[in-house]
Amino acid sequence: MLNSQFPAALKMLFLLMFGHALHAARAATADPPNLDNPFQSSAKLTPTPCRVHVVPNDYCTPLFSRSHPPIGCSTPSKTSALTSPLLYLPSSASLSEYLSAPPPAEPLTAVLPSSSFTNATVTSLIHHSISSIILLDDSTLPFSSSSPSPWCPTTSCSLLNQNLFSIPITLVSESASQSLLISLSSKNSLTSSSYTYPHPRYESAFNYYMGPESVRSEECLNWVNLDGEESPQCKPLGGQSVYGLKDGDEDASNLVILSSKMDSKSFFHYLTPGANDAAASLVTVLLATREIGKVQVPEGSRKIGVALFQGESYDSLGSLKFFHDLSNFTCSSKSGASCLSPLQPDLTFTNISEISSMLTIDQIGVLNDEKFYSHNYNSDSSGLDYILRSLTTTNTFSVSSSSSSSLPPTPLTSLISKSSSSVTGAVLSGYDEAYVDENHYTRFDTDANVDLNAIAAAATLSARAVLAEAVRETIEGGVDAAIEWAEGIVPEINENDEDLLTLSNCFFTQGSECDILKSSVAAARDSAISSTGYSIYSSPLGTPPNYYVNVYSSFNSQPYVVMNGGIYGATEDITTFESSTENFIGLQASELEITLKALLTTYLNNTAHFHPAIDTALTAKVDESTSMWNVADGDTPLWTEPNWGSDVALAVFNAGGDENKTVFLDVLSVLIFGGVLVGFMQLSSKWKKQKLL
Repeated sequence: MLNSQFPAALKMLFLLMFGHALHAARAATADPPNLDNPFQSSAKLTPTPCRVHVVPNDYCTPLFSRSHPPIGCSTPSKTSALTSPLLYLPSSASLSEYLSAPPPAEPLTAVLPSSSFTNATVTSLIHHSISSIILLDDSTLPFSSSSPSPWCPTTSCSLLNQNLFSIPITLVSESASQSLLISLSSKNSLTSSSYTYPHPRYESAFNYYMGPESVRSEECLNWVNLDGEESPQCKPLGGQSVYGLKDGDEDASNLVILSSKMDSKSFFHYLTPGANDAAASLVTVLLATREIGKVQVPEGSRKIGVALFQGESYDSLGSLKFFHDLSNFTCSSKSGASCLSPLQPDLTFTNISEISSMLTIDQIGVLNDEKFYSHNYNSDSSGLDYILRSLTTTNTFSVSSSSSSSLPPTPLTSLISKSSSSVTGAVLSGYDEAYVDENHYTRFDTDANVDLNAIAAAATLSARAVLAEAVRETIEGGVDAAIEWAEGIVPEINENDEDLLTLSNCFFTQGSECDILKSSVAAARDSAISSTGYSIYSSPLGTPPNYYVNVYSSFNSQPYVVMNGGIYGATEDITTFESSTENFIGLQASELEITLKALLTTYLNNTAHFHPAIDTALTAKVDESTSMWNVADGDTPLWTEPNWGSDVALAVFNAGGDENKTVFLDVLSVLIFGGVLVGFMQLSSKWKKQKLL
């Protein structure tokens, strides 16, 4: 309720004008916002009860899982915004001074440069009366080189897995908002024993409630509302992996696979450039596939496949699902080349009867001493590891055996976990016992750090290695003859290769503005209209690209059945489905997934295919809408992202006196929960995504 002493007519007028005032403040970016002056409006409101600026920001998004507390950030209350005075900590000295002083009686919002953002700093601030953190982006990598795991080089991984659920953390990059935050937070001063604030004082208001901390994925996926209706409050992470087979889809046995991941992650999900972690591997595999597709292998050779797996950064979603389905998929309601339950539009994967070996490409764009490493699994003296180390290139790059006693987490480890002991494989990487890229899993993993020469060399080595592996048991002279044959038939790829430059520009910088991506998505939409009468929506890659996996829904990669005007996640009613040509199976893959499928199809001269990348415990409920799930028992991670409201935002405001602050919070609460700010909040949150429809 609004403060009862505040005139009723003025309250109503304030409510009506508030959204317009906020929008005007957000749009006025030529000069820094000034909270000392009332907002200008066609309506007269004097005095202004409080002055507010909604801050464009990138937010630390929470994730739920099956068995442990959520990771990421949130605010604790769903009925009120989290408010606290701003305190500027611009340097290590000011940070140390704050931490050495007695904690303030009232929690504060720390405003500090992003270069100060480390695991130790966050932990110290949380235990010293800090309720929220605003980071001012200074484009400096803050993480130290100490590693909590050999497969992550920095403390970024500790932060990624930390439960900060009641501590909202945002990154502010816009210069005008940074200037305002510095100005306002500097007004609140710190001495060795006390904290002083101006009157009126300046505070932050975070509205990022994402659900209770006690919730786990299974509960939020099967949430029941007060009316007793199923109303899921989260969506699983996922998408579509892409795979293709050389020389036809039939008789896919004794298969050699070339693979990589297609996603990455960072603390701020929608700032995930993934240049070395994802994009460099994608470009490498695509160039290698181009060369493999040109070659006619001898009769009797092993069949070759290429697979690009989605969701690998979250416990290998895509590869585990793919290899699980190869041996465990059972269709209860088949219609033509599709399965209606569990819904699978494309059953080509059922032709794959055996995988004999796999080469996985991982983080080859950032190296030490122009050296690649081969991580060997179960390969004998003539297998992939031997082939990789024996191949030569005309440049200075070389391949050495990894000295690590364990395999890095890649699609190869998923294959091993789901296959017989006879499978062999190798990982071609840019690291030995630990990752060498200090930008791994951060927003700084950009193309500025990637060596195109390394990509060219890795693509050459990959194409030759896969071809040599495919023919080594049929070619006269064995593995050494196969290596010589592969080196002779696959030309050296160099940094000036036209496709290398085009693909690198596309996947490193252009993203959604890339011509290849635009044409691929346009062709997919035309095909959908031609076959179903309906267009499709494709979740954007973004410009610059963002390689966060996204959530799995009908708007992003969950297949669906359109039948008698309804949309379902699966159906067993084959008779009704096949009774009308207006019924169909739909799929709205992402721009990235569509483009990779189109490129594999071109390079292999054979149609590539999608395969769901989702937790193996999930199946869509029969004859119910999409995003309704059966959850099997087990120990799978079951990563989910909570549904966002349309009103998430960060604001800073002139609190005025205590009474005016109460008015502000009441008004903010009414606006937020009454939906008045829906349109504006979509503008103020630049990372807002279509998944939240």
